[in-house]
Amino acid sequence: MKIAKIDRPRKCSFLRKLRAYGSQDSPEHHELTVHFDEKNLALTSHYGSMENTTPPNGTATPPSASFYRRAHRMPSARAPRPRTISESSIDVYEDPVVGMDRVASQSNINSEARRRRMEDVSQEQTPMISPHRDHHTISSKFESLNYEVCENELYRNEERKESHQLNLWKLSLNRWIACFFIGICTALVAAGIDILVNKSNWLKQDVIMNQLISDCEQQLDRGMGGHCMIYVELVWILYNCSLVCIAAAMVIWWSPISGGSGIPQIKCYLNGIAIPDVVSFKTLITKALGVSCAVGGGLCAGKEGPMIHSGGCVAAGISQGRSTSLGLDFGVFKEFRNDREKRDFVSAGAAAGVSAAFGAPIGGVLFSLEEGASFWNQSLTWRMFFTSMFSSFTVSAILAWYHGAGAWLSWNGLANFGVFEDKDYNLFEIPFFLAIGVIGGVSGAFFNYLNINLAKFRKKYILTKKQRLLEAIIIAATSGFFGFLTLFLVDDCQPIGINPETTAVNQLWCPKGEYSAVANLFFDGSEGGIKSLFHSPINSFRPYTLLIFAVEYFFLTAWTFGVSVPAGIFIPLLLTGAAWGRYIGVGLAHLIPSVVGTHPGKYALAGAAAQLGGSVRMTISLTAILMEATKDISFGLPIMLVLMTAKLVGDIFNEGIYDSLIDLQGIPVLGWHPPKMSRNINAKQIMRKDVVALERRERVGRLKEILETTSHHGFPVVDRIEESMTGNLPDYGQIQGIILRSQLVRILERRAFTIHPDGRTGCQWVLSHEDFLDETDCKEKTVAELGLRNEDFGCWVDLSPVLHSHPHRVPLNASLPFVYQIFRGLGLRYLMVVNEENRLRGVITRKDVARFKETRKRRRYRVRELFISEDGGPN
Repeated sequence: MKIAKIDRPRKCSFLRKLRAYGSQDSPEHHELTVHFDEKNLALTSHYGSMENTTPPNGTATPPSASFYRRAHRMPSARAPRPRTISESSIDVYEDPVVGMDRVASQSNINSEARRRRMEDVSQEQTPMISPHRDHHTISSKFESLNYEVCENELYRNEERKESHQLNLWKLSLNRWIACFFIGICTALVAAGIDILVNKSNWLKQDVIMNQLISDCEQQLDRGMGGHCMIYVELVWILYNCSLVCIAAAMVIWWSPISGGSGIPQIKCYLNGIAIPDVVSFKTLITKALGVSCAVGGGLCAGKEGPMIHSGGCVAAGISQGRSTSLGLDFGVFKEFRNDREKRDFVSAGAAAGVSAAFGAPIGGVLFSLEEGASFWNQSLTWRMFFTSMFSSFTVSAILAWYHGAGAWLSWNGLANFGVFEDKDYNLFEIPFFLAIGVIGGVSGAFFNYLNINLAKFRKKYILTKKQRLLEAIIIAATSGFFGFLTLFLVDDCQPIGINPETTAVNQLWCPKGEYSAVANLFFDGSEGGIKSLFHSPINSFRPYTLLIFAVEYFFLTAWTFGVSVPAGIFIPLLLTGAAWGRYIGVGLAHLIPSVVGTHPGKYALAGAAAQLGGSVRMTISLTAILMEATKDISFGLPIMLVLMTAKLVGDIFNEGIYDSLIDLQGIPVLGWHPPKMSRNINAKQIMRKDVVALERRERVGRLKEILETTSHHGFPVVDRIEESMTGNLPDYGQIQGIILRSQLVRILERRAFTIHPDGRTGCQWVLSHEDFLDETDCKEKTVAELGLRNEDFGCWVDLSPVLHSHPHRVPLNASLPFVYQIFRGLGLRYLMVVNEENRLRGVITRKDVARFKETRKRRRYRVRELFISEDGGPN
């Protein structure tokens, strides 16, 4: 904290220096708190540190006043004016670059005062906006992806070439080739995960446990005491903890983004959010090996959910023809190295992951469309289905060969739920299915409530890496302990022949010729437990066994999901719902057998769908997945009714689990629909005025200083920049286009500039369309890496051939729903705001739109305006 006595002209000059700092749609913010004491003319400044705040040149020194005057054509001092209330969300007398009233630092002692001041202004001027009271924020550390095609002069020249027709045909063919390899490689990853889990279970049960149990039974027969049972339990828990420790260590110390199921991250990426390392090669390795260890370690976790994330990683790597993690470039598919093409391939990879996990190619496509992809077209849908089909049948062939079934292509992927033989249900059972849907909606909402509050607890208290590792080990030990505790306390030994799905290993301490139904649920693997609950005869499990297991597994799953290991909730929730669904089916079969029959498996299926649907709020895709996984369309109507009911009931209480986790992290995702009651919020209130604009011809020196002192990723190009007589910001002329930071870096790297003012005569390098195909190559390059010399700073650059000459723009009075739909439908990163004369007045980014959230209280809709902070999420 620094306090300095300064006069008014020096104060204004100091502010102008500081305004060169900041970013637009960038994580590299510098927070500045400025407070004036009018009596003493003292200025108090505080710099809040954030991630990646150092400019690309490695120095954090503010730009000079002369640079800011050159950049904005402004004088060094300006007389102060009477303080007025800004019509925008940004107070023009506070730092316009970071937007002081919208950027909140939790470490800043003045943030609460600014919040209260904004609440008062919001209530007076815009009563439809609900004030910020629950301290939710939008995180500033998430970038946006660039999905818009840059139609510049070079792009048009490329289309005029005679070879362009052939290039289009090659581009289309390469898309199909890439999708083919994505499907094959995703299947290889899925088969590898399943084989690793099977090998782990074989080692744990058939080698270690069988031998220990056999020795223990011999000691019991000789009357040597029962201490060996505790020894068996300790060995089981130690083995599980060892595997979970490996999975957690890989996530915590190598790839933190690999934790959880990965579905929220893929959903955000496909929505247009650039999450670091979300689809990298090290993420794929951590995801595959980590989920194998987590599931093999006995956690209440599924390997099917992480397959969606794994498929997206495979698609990203293959479609780009290189791995940045390994530093390898195979030189293929260079035409796909942009955000737009990469997004489409990741959508296909996510669909292939679902298809490989459940043997459901149609369900995979529907899942990607319903939960994942935010943008698609007919050709993309067809390529997604093509990828899913190859993924499904490839994993079936591999697993069939592994299990000794030859080239059997009808294997059920990673999740084998069996085939229903008893398909009978009647009209009088529909109310029972609807009731199960209601139970699933309530229990799913309760699961989300528990899990989100656990996530908040972890975010607040479990901060260090050692604490996160210890939590994973504690959960693994607790899961094993409760399994054995239930096994010892619940006496449910059944004759081995009563259930054809059981194996000898589940006999444990039951008499010879019998097996433990409890062990069949806890220790036979989640998929095996679901298959038993679906297809076992009615007397295979005692009712209290099903109820106790459902309650225990519900709370263990809620505790496990979100811990620092790769783990999904599809299979755990299906298993939980199948247990209590079968419990209901057994009760109905005893009460009214003439109506519901004597096979409770159909109610187990309905309960599984209700529990999963009540939590994730999926409808059409989950219906298709369950029908394909069970190879039976007969139960399509009950499943659909159950899922619709579960979603409607669950939505009364809270959002789906994935949407809740996204909101908790403060990720600026744009949903399908804009907030209701928001048509009185216009672009003038949404936009950012802190714009750094360029002219068509610029000096290399000015471009260098702008790149060094700002972290903007896009710069509007106008016909002129003049001093404003009414405000602190420059007065920009008519919009001519927009140019990206990566394009400026490539221009300077190619030295496409000249000493002539026209910017074209005598260029050292003639730019072509191929120079800008790889949009990701120069995103991270700094100015120091471009090799510029002092004599280059006086040269001129003509931006006309490169800039996007017709960026999307809206007038100042455009409503929030209109702006929202443009962003959501076109996948924009920037939207220009102009006046009636087409003169630039501001820029709208994704965060500016995402900070307006719809809320409903007492049957009334309101719009809540969130703050943008470096952390995001609730305090």
